[in-house]
This record gives sequence, structure tokens and C-alpha cells, in this order.
Amino acid sequence: MATPTKVALSTIGYVILHVQNVEKATAFYRDQLGLKVKMQEGNWVELDTGKTVLALHAEQETKFPAEPKGPTCVVFNVDDVNATYEHLNNAGVKFEEKPRQVCEIGPGQIGVSADFRDLDGNLLSIFGVVKK
Repeated sequence: MATPTKVALSTIGYVILHVQNVEKATAFYRDQLGLKVKMQEGNWVELDTGKTVLALHAEQETKFPAEPKGPTCVVFNVDDVNATYEHLNNAGVKFEEKPRQVCEIGPGQIGVSADFRDLDGNLLSIFGVVKK
């Protein structure tokens, strides 16, 4: 039986994506996705995504004890998911599918997302709320 704790995790500070080539990955996130580079030092890049930092780290410098059990997906909340999809698609981002319903938000609203991958195969998604 788990022991109760007074520790409460509430905020994600960093999401770290391991990439093969930091320069190419930075260009993808900056030029195609429109994220601003907050800091770049060697094989570490921090991108401005609001309260959470999206960091890119050269994979050759990391050692993992085991493969993850499932894919990690970084989801970007957007105001207009369909317009964002069109803009990114026109910028050369290759989506795995068109925006689709993924959840019910409430009366008359649904959550819609579209998935794509970065240059290293990391799963990314855009998500927005639209009227039914």
C-alpha cells in the first residue's frame, strides 16, 4: 500500500527531448514551429513555451537505462487548431493526420488535435477547443 505524502507535484518545469542534431532540431522548432530560443549552450537548447521550458539535448550525450514503455507526446495548446494546422502544414510540417476530435470538453465543445513528428521522430501535437 502506498504511503501518503505531503508532496504535491503541480507544475511541469521542463520537457526534454533528446535529438540527434541540435542545430537541425533548433531550426525546425524555431523556423517551422515559430518557437523562440531562450538559451543555447553547446548541445543544450531551451525554447520558450510559456511556463514550461521545452529543452533540446543532444542524444549522444545521454545514457538511458531502458527504452520507454510508450511514446512521449509534447502537446502545444493553440487558440485556433485549424488555422495553426494550415499554417504549419504550409510551412512544411508533415502531419500524421488532419485535426480530429480527441475529447468532449463540455456542452457544445470538443477538443481537437493533430499529431506530427520532429526531425528525430519525437511525437508532437497541436490541441485546441472548437464548437461542435
